[in-house]
Amino acid sequence: MLSAARLEDLAGGWLGPDATVASVPPIGLLPWFGLMAAVAFYAIWQCLPQERTGLHHRLRPWVLGAVLCNALWVAFLERDRIGASLSFGLLLLALLVRIVVMVGRTAALRQVDRWITRASFGLFAGWLSVIVLAEAVAFTAHSGADAGSLMFKGACALAVLLLALFLSAVSFKNPMGIYLNAGALWVIGWIIADRYTGQSTSPGFATVLSVAAILMLLCLFSALRTRIRALRPPSQ
Repeated sequence: MLSAARLEDLAGGWLGPDATVASVPPIGLLPWFGLMAAVAFYAIWQCLPQERTGLHHRLRPWVLGAVLCNALWVAFLERDRIGASLSFGLLLLALLVRIVVMVGRTAALRQVDRWITRASFGLFAGWLSVIVLAEAVAFTAHSGADAGSLMFKGACALAVLLLALFLSAVSFKNPMGIYLNAGALWVIGWIIADRYTGQSTSPGFATVLSVAAILMLLCLFSALRTRIRALRPPSQ
């Protein structure tokens, strides 16, 4: 299980909440428990007789692969194998992106699918994108990079900024985009707060991420407003 106290003991402490500028504080990891519950609920729900065909039938092998990769991602973390864990984290993210694309291309989703299918996998993919990025930063530092150098911090800030720009654009391009944006924004927001007030402060890095977060938030609200307007019945 993802535990902040446990992560501090792994990989020489490089996965701890204050190890690098991109480290995720404990509160940023909390959604993992809810996301696992949501995926478990989806796994039970899609087994109902009326859900065994169509989209959920096509999603089944991809979801099964994602569940397996999630287990291996956490298992290798617990065994202090950050390189192997990162590999499975990236594979898990790729599978979730594939699921997001498949769901996003299905126009005739029922209301229940918006709350279960889209929310479960969209939020998971968005949240994981930042978590895996932070793990990649930790792996780079663990491999010998100078985590305190200006170049290292600048590269980390650029990576988060590029991810934020991509997710901001996806908010409008894909029905799942608002969930991806929201999931990532949760983690980025808490990284910003921790870089301003935590033990490993970095105001410059936090300021760059704040710009990215503001952009994501504006795009999220704009996309939500557009989506709500599209769902309203036409006026008489």
